[in-house]
Amino acid sequence: MAGQVFKMCTKCPKRARYRDGDRRCPRCGATTYSWYFSVDIGTDAATGRRKRKKVGGYATKREAEKAMTEVASKVNHNQFVDGSKQSVRAFLVDEWLPTMEMAIEGSTWTGYKEYIHRYVVDRIGDVPLRDLRPQNLNWLYADVRKNGRSRGTGPLSLKTVREVHVIMHRALADAVRWEYIELNPADRATPPSSTAAKNARKESIRTWSAGEVHEFAQFALDHPFYPLWLLTASTGMRRSELLGLRWKDVDLDRGLVAIRQVLVKVGGRGRFKPAPKSRHGFRTLRIPARLVESLGLQRGRQERTRALADEWNDLDLVFCRDDGLPWHPDYVTSAVRKLVEASGLPRIRPLQDLRHTHATLLLVAGEHLKVVQERLGHHSHSFTSDTYQHVTPGMDDAAAARFDGMVFGPTSIDEGNEDDEPSDDS
Repeated sequence: MAGQVFKMCTKCPKRARYRDGDRRCPRCGATTYSWYFSVDIGTDAATGRRKRKKVGGYATKREAEKAMTEVASKVNHNQFVDGSKQSVRAFLVDEWLPTMEMAIEGSTWTGYKEYIHRYVVDRIGDVPLRDLRPQNLNWLYADVRKNGRSRGTGPLSLKTVREVHVIMHRALADAVRWEYIELNPADRATPPSSTAAKNARKESIRTWSAGEVHEFAQFALDHPFYPLWLLTASTGMRRSELLGLRWKDVDLDRGLVAIRQVLVKVGGRGRFKPAPKSRHGFRTLRIPARLVESLGLQRGRQERTRALADEWNDLDLVFCRDDGLPWHPDYVTSAVRKLVEASGLPRIRPLQDLRHTHATLLLVAGEHLKVVQERLGHHSHSFTSDTYQHVTPGMDDAAAARFDGMVFGPTSIDEGNEDDEPSDDS
């Protein structure tokens, strides 16, 4: 099977090919390149001409030679499929998603599937994979941003648009790796930057003051979800952690809650996972006396419900339906949202912004950033700092004042030169 391996410039727009013996690109003089191969893959049935497959992006000559040998072997055994002929829709839906289902977490795969069907296939699904260009992706991102919102008004968040790009980049990187296309068009597209998406996310955060949290606590005191709400407000736990919490992970005598299980949405339904979002999610939180009392009452109500139920599913859940089964995550969010609206307080996203409220109030009160990170289960100290950057300047001012007071004692605005005369602005 005829084939050859060669170098191509990675700087030239048209990726000039190095000639044998060249140390520099013959077109632009650059010394940057990647390895390509070209191999005969048979005869075109329509034209009768021989067809060649060219694939590149390899770091070494050996990698390119190995890939060429694999393609040649598939051709010889009638196993080679020229995937570049398929559409973007066929590649994503019929091939890439089924492959990824075996490789990633179920909740992540469900998110990929939802985003592809909601934002991608109806916009660029009919474009042939081999004809997909950065311009197609740029248009996709712009249209998703402008018209992608399914509820409410206004543009879709930059964070969501960025996530669409991340999915497309990963899928198209696999298309390159599987030798369907030569280059990844997402490499040269212009999605929202990660910095812009992070800033937009931070701007979307809405929090309550301590007084507003107290006011809502009084308003919602008799609501069935009050203990769940209070647990979020007092610990900053995620919704998935709340709905996966079991009584065996709660120690009311010592005032501790251990997070060991979460409930996530997979295919529109709840599914338990033994691991939280990251290894930092495995944590044990101290809870205050008010919350201990509320959870004790919750346990008593649940035991009475269980005694009267015709059927009970013993999943040991702290928050569950009247038959012991878990609440659907969206139902809980909707119920708390309606409660917030009825309270007349500033609207926030339940329970997400309540988690941010917990962190913000602790930081404003002077709690150490590392403690807040551990309570929230963030993967890094820097992520917590970046998320609550609007709070940390005040902490820095307070730290400077505390240091000055410890070393030099209290200061007074009256200190100064007694001979100084007051200014005209006094």
